Parts: sequence; C-alpha cells; structure tokens
Amino acid sequence: MTDEKKQEYTRRITQANASKLVVILYELFFDFSDEALEALAKKDIPTFSMQLDKAQEALNQLIGSLQEENDLADSIYRVYLYVSARMGLIRANHDPELLSDPLRLMKSLFETYSKDSENDTSGPVMDNSQKVYAGLTYGKEALTESMDEGAGNRGFFA
Repeated sequence: MTDEKKQEYTRRITQANASKLVVILYELFFDFSDEALEALAKKDIPTFSMQLDKAQEALNQLIGSLQEENDLADSIYRVYLYVSARMGLIRANHDPELLSDPLRLMKSLFETYSKDSENDTSGPVMDNSQKVYAGLTYGKEALTESMDEGAGNRGFFA
C-alpha cells in the first residue's frame, strides 16, 4: 500500500463514525486481498503471506465489530468464518481461485454496509482528532485539504 493511500485511510478513519469504520475495514480487506493475489501471481510468497495476514487482521476487526445481540450478526459471523477458512486454504495451497467465492460474499456485504452507512448521521468515533477541511484553498493541480489544529490539547490529561 502506498504512503498516500495510508494517509487517506488515516484521515478517513479519524473522521468516520462507527458504520463508516466498518466500510473502511471492508475496503482495507479488499486492498490487502488484492495485493496478496498480485504477489501470488508474481510468485512473491513472502509478500503474499504478509498481505494475506493484513487481510486476515481486517477480517478479525470486522468480526470484532459485530454486535452479538443482533440476530443478523450470527449469520454474518458465519460468513466471516467461512472467508477466514478459505483464506487459510489459499495460504496452504497458493490457489487464487479459492478466494473468488469469499470475495464475492464480502463484496455483497460491503455494498450493504456502504448503503447503510450513508444513512448514519452520528458523529465521528474519534472525538479529539484534527478536523479536515477540503476546498478552502486550491493547489496548482488539485483541491487541497487543511487541518484544524484546534486548541492543541489532543493528548492525555492527568
């Protein structure tokens, strides 16, 4: 993943509410899975394993985000377990076809969560983060973003 993409994810995470964080986790899962498959196609097994581990970590975070009191969570949990098992098989067999069905299921869930997150009007999960304003100034070739430093008290209080 490029540094620019990491910065974009970091900015989005600091500004996201709970449902948008789930969407970002899905995007991370897809990015890491794509990078793992690209590495596998190049026969770069160490990079493949590293990216697959990162995709698995994103999946673990999605599992942890499920609300157990929700009846639908049990069905989604079973999908996540299936995807995790398939990721173990692709790790052992180095067969990219083993991930096609799990990716299809994850994309379907991603689309549902994306639509749902559009209706969520709650505030950001991170209260004391920098505010980002886009469009206040223009760069030579692109829109620039400005960060509001605030009062400078973003650390721990004793």
